[in-house]
Amino acid sequence: MNLSFKDFRFIIEAIEHQINAYQERLQVIEDIEEDEDEAADLGNDIKFLELLHADMTTTLEQNTLVKTLSYGEVSSPDQNDKFSETSKKISFQELVELTQKLSLSERLFLVEAITSSVRQEVTISK
Repeated sequence: MNLSFKDFRFIIEAIEHQINAYQERLQVIEDIEEDEDEAADLGNDIKFLELLHADMTTTLEQNTLVKTLSYGEVSSPDQNDKFSETSKKISFQELVELTQKLSLSERLFLVEAITSSVRQEVTISK
């Protein structure tokens, strides 16, 4: 199955919510002897969800690494110095932060360039 960035974020948030719900229930039944089996099950489920959460977070981070972009003529020479090493990889969040340093017109230009390149690729593949 191929999950998008948004899919992973949604699933991770759902896992976090479920862990919290299980922990709250576990606190309620922790000292009740009749519910020892349920408490054990909840404890096991929490551990499983924590491992799943860690695995999905790692996968998300690995899948959101991208090669740095060289802005070429779009950016100033000072910005190009930051991107001189094209083999360097950055995370999605780092890419967002770098993009925020661009002016609004530069970001809109970048969006237009990406949109145009996707349209061209879709047209070619048809």
